[in-house]
Amino acid sequence: METSYLERIMDVVKQLDAEKQKRVLEFVTEIERSKGEPGWLFLERTAHVHIDPEDLRLMQQAIEEDCEQIDDDPGIEFPE
Repeated sequence: METSYLERIMDVVKQLDAEKQKRVLEFVTEIERSKGEPGWLFLERTAHVHIDPEDLRLMQQAIEEDCEQIDDDPGIEFPE
């Protein structure tokens, strides 16, 4: 009989110390949270939010200006 993933995971986790079990729990919890949400739901939840058009323009300008820059880090050398 083939062992399920859950059984295999439980076998490994049972052998870990408490700190590593906590890290496994945090990892699994993060995976569960990272599902995201559909765009329509986000728009529905944020329909009441109003941002001044001038603020939006300033944000767009700042993003465009900052994204056009490439910071040269002298500590990084790429092989040729």
